[in-house]
Amino acid sequence: MTPTRAPRENGAQAIVVPPVAGEALELVVRDTRPPAPAPPRAKGELVGQADRLVALFAETLVAAPQTQRTYERACSRFVAWLGPLAKPQDLTSTQVSRYHLVLARGRASSTVKKERAALNSWFRWLVDFGHIPPAQARAALAIKLPRAQTSERETPKGLSAGEYARLIQAARAAIVDAPLAGARDLAIILILGDGGLRCEELAGLQRRDFKAARDGAKLRALLVRHGKGDRTRTVKLSVRATRAIVRWERARARLLGAAAANDALFVTLGRRRLDGRHVGVGGRCGQPVLAAIMKRLGDAAEVPQELRHPHALRHTCANELLRSGATIADVQRMLGHASIKTTSIYLASDQQRQEDVITHRDRDRLILDDDLDDT
Repeated sequence: MTPTRAPRENGAQAIVVPPVAGEALELVVRDTRPPAPAPPRAKGELVGQADRLVALFAETLVAAPQTQRTYERACSRFVAWLGPLAKPQDLTSTQVSRYHLVLARGRASSTVKKERAALNSWFRWLVDFGHIPPAQARAALAIKLPRAQTSERETPKGLSAGEYARLIQAARAAIVDAPLAGARDLAIILILGDGGLRCEELAGLQRRDFKAARDGAKLRALLVRHGKGDRTRTVKLSVRATRAIVRWERARARLLGAAAANDALFVTLGRRRLDGRHVGVGGRCGQPVLAAIMKRLGDAAEVPQELRHPHALRHTCANELLRSGATIADVQRMLGHASIKTTSIYLASDQQRQEDVITHRDRDRLILDDDLDDT
């Protein structure tokens, strides 16, 4: 076949050569005008074949968006550990074994298992699309996971009762200067902290998911339609969280107009102009937006730096439920954990919690005089 010419932008012409070994080659003949300067490359921007294959894998992964991001990050961490110019032939069983030993240092076994699950899926994908031979993948998949080297798993850190109260107070104070954003942010803080929702669950809420109290119920609820694993659950709301949502809805209708039932419950507000109107409104409040809200209010409330992120409020919710006497099964249903083993991480007791449990148990017990003689 004879090569054909095709016009390109900036006066260039492209010569398309017939396919060779399954690929089409394109040779570009540019005109005599000087090319536009290339944008500066950031240090470490150069990537290898393995980096590109991670991106392709994530795009074709059939899973929830959060799972896609988790798997992509896990595989990218492995590639970054291999080096900036990693190739498919570098993905050997020896490298996988060494990487797992690095992962196991100071990490929980569940974290190591999650990273391994992502790598396993990626290796199988690489075989399916002919990037590595099956024997290479089988050898890597056969590597056994090491035991996590953490001696005792720490309870996930949440805000103390005082820190959480200061955070809510900071959110309420912000309403004075920004009524619309302040009302929204207060409702978000209370849903995350009193309801224990994940960031992606809150972002997926629609107005119709804010349910009225029915059949004799005293509390309103949120219907979480797309929880982790695409599970649906109902989360009862505290009275103050309910009032905060109602306040946000009224301010939203007054300043932005009525919203439809299938609109997002919480939306971005864009920029407020001098005339009071908002520009760029209507996006869902995803993780970056929630992180910015939590950081700003956490700064104002002087919350410890390591707790100024949205997921700390989920941990806060679990810890407060247990302190109030909820069972581990109650917390599991509230948080939407598939396994009660996941919920049990909140039961790791320190000395103070043990004292609280014993004191609560002995509160209604009779103390006999005979017992005092034996102390």
